[in-house]
Amino acid sequence: MKADSATSRLASALLLLFAGSCSLPLSGCAPILLATAGAVAGYAVGKDKVTLDLDRPWDPVWSACAEEVKYLGGRIKKEDRSNGRLDVQVKKADVVITLEQLTPSTVRVVIRARKNLLPQLEIAQRLGVGILRRVH
Repeated sequence: MKADSATSRLASALLLLFAGSCSLPLSGCAPILLATAGAVAGYAVGKDKVTLDLDRPWDPVWSACAEEVKYLGGRIKKEDRSNGRLDVQVKKADVVITLEQLTPSTVRVVIRARKNLLPQLEIAQRLGVGILRRVH
């Protein structure tokens, strides 16, 4: 078995394990550090948001966010690349995705999803896991 194939399978297994654990009710923030294919990503779930700290350049992260929204059948309502903000709609929920350059090689992505003013954490988590898969 090739090393790339084994690494890819390990990364997929970790993501599936984490995605399953995210469906549990959370009352705070659950930070997780994932190491996949030589890169590190921090993933935290709060009461109303999902935060990703990705060891990737800005452009691939921005593209991954837009691609994942479209993959989930969402639409981009407003795109402000210079301020790092995407206003989108996914499954009738209003979602705001913000990007912040933490270091020259690290980008923070914060995903907030709401429908009728109520948090939609499941949608934010799906976007977060999909973005993570796309950049790693």
